[in-house]
Amino acid sequence: MIRFFYSLLVYFLLPFTCFKLIYRGFRQPDYLKYWGERYGFYSASTKKIWDVRRILWIHAVSVGETKAAIPLIKLFLKKYPRHYLLITHGTPTGRATSIDIKDSRISRIYLPFDTPDATKRFLSTFKPEMGLLLETELWFNLIHQGFQKSIPLYLVNARLSEKSFQLYKRISLLVKPSLQELKGVLAQTRNDAKRFEALGAKNVEVMGNLKFDVTPPRDTNKQSASLKKHLHLKNQSVLLIASSRQGEEEVILQHLLKLRYKNLVTIFVPRHPQRFKEVELMLKKYRASFIKRSDKKIKVKPYQFILGDSMGEMYSYYTLANIALMGGTILPYGGQNLIESMAMKVPVILGPHTYNFHDVSNEAIRTGAGLRIHTLNQLEKVLPQMLKSSSQLKMKQACSDMMHTHQGATLKILNKIKSMI
Repeated sequence: MIRFFYSLLVYFLLPFTCFKLIYRGFRQPDYLKYWGERYGFYSASTKKIWDVRRILWIHAVSVGETKAAIPLIKLFLKKYPRHYLLITHGTPTGRATSIDIKDSRISRIYLPFDTPDATKRFLSTFKPEMGLLLETELWFNLIHQGFQKSIPLYLVNARLSEKSFQLYKRISLLVKPSLQELKGVLAQTRNDAKRFEALGAKNVEVMGNLKFDVTPPRDTNKQSASLKKHLHLKNQSVLLIASSRQGEEEVILQHLLKLRYKNLVTIFVPRHPQRFKEVELMLKKYRASFIKRSDKKIKVKPYQFILGDSMGEMYSYYTLANIALMGGTILPYGGQNLIESMAMKVPVILGPHTYNFHDVSNEAIRTGAGLRIHTLNQLEKVLPQMLKSSSQLKMKQACSDMMHTHQGATLKILNKIKSMI
């Protein structure tokens, strides 16, 4: 009965999704593509092609989840050469995220909106042998349809912040049956596992975090060398503002302009590409000395800031950086993925808001791979301290040690689910 009322609400909201897609399309035109997929409609040729394939399915809603899935994708393709891999997304940036794999057995589409009809058409068209939903993707009709069709669905790399846990507790009559229809919940940490169990999930196991198994693309060093030359970076220290969110760039810039380090260059890389123009206008507003990554020719002249207005180059930016200030931690967004930074041996500065990566953030601070600041005024003290060569060496080693300690989740997950394939 609860799911029935949930479905009525989704059907009621469905017409408004058209307006939402059009609105987002003004800022990011890719939202105007592939609408049929979002409503679970597929051509006759698509149905015919997929009807004869053996399918493994991974749902990675956006950029972070797609990057986290890369180790699993690589291992699947190696271990199951007769299978095809269907990857579904919820955002254009997720769909556009490079997975550094060229294989004709990979197809990528949008997951339909969570109506009973659309999810039924999706599962009937592609007929996956098994589905993996990454992190917190609890779509109640999708899970129920998979359960009815006897398709084993796992929530993998599962995480649940305390904030989300409190929200789900309020709708436990809807959440609990869906969690129990999953074949299993493979959690990142023991704290995540406890929260899922408290909501009623069965078959919960701790597997670790897939993001610790992600490796940089093979051409990262070549790309970063080219990028360094293009940006005319030589002996400067580089602070990377990684995956910044709306409102953060301005408050960070205001504090950095007060510090005026002579040999420090700051690279702003906004989380969402549709905000590149907004951040450019903000830099102009403050008359900051800056260049853009997208500039075809850059004059050799002093500048304080770089706008990283490009997609797919995050690892190259990390290669150039001495320190990374993690976006989403300065304002209450919950933080972005700091594991990428540690994988590149770049120490992190974290603001007060890290509930999306609570355990990883606390461990990074405890082991010396990162530092936490409570206000941006602390940058004046923290930056010189972290830029000392002795501190750099110590913190880089702490990053490496932490990465090594937590690797192996990919193989654990595959060993757990291989009997279902």
